[in-house]
Amino acid sequence: MTSERTRWRVGALVVMIATNLVGCAASGPASHEREYLDEQTVSTVTVGDPVLVFARARPELAANARDYLTLVPLDVNRAGEHRQYFVGYSWSTVDKRFAAGEQVTPPRIDLIADGRRIALTPHPGSLAELGLGELPVTRPSRSATLLVAPASREQQQFVADAAELRAVLQRDGASERFDLWRK
Repeated sequence: MTSERTRWRVGALVVMIATNLVGCAASGPASHEREYLDEQTVSTVTVGDPVLVFARARPELAANARDYLTLVPLDVNRAGEHRQYFVGYSWSTVDKRFAAGEQVTPPRIDLIADGRRIALTPHPGSLAELGLGELPVTRPSRSATLLVAPASREQQQFVADAAELRAVLQRDGASERFDLWRK
């Protein structure tokens, strides 16, 4: 009787281990997307992948100084109506305008993905109009300028799949080229 009980326990243990291994192999998202319910607007927000970080060297300001542009694809689901955006920040490691507390207008961004220009025009309204009650992406610095631009699902996918990617910021009549730093 003891050997029968031992065989049953060993068999049950083997089944549990196999079930856990199959569960581990079958689970796990392919991307690093994050989804949450915005409690203020009752929208389901999906913060997509990849997080794109562009950089522009600023040796005229200081050694190792850079301006950065961070963009993340976003999907906002309001009662079944999906809207896509690129959300992110324009920020700098040195820029004195930010340190002085000057309010900077969000720039227009042109993404150049595999030679295709995708113009991203900043959304002029509030986050609440988009179905966002809180910032979906953490501000990288206190002086970072929030960027929110409508996009299409197709544009987001094209950018995610692009082999060559850069960004051009259009601000105050000037263009600033940013090269992909991390994808």
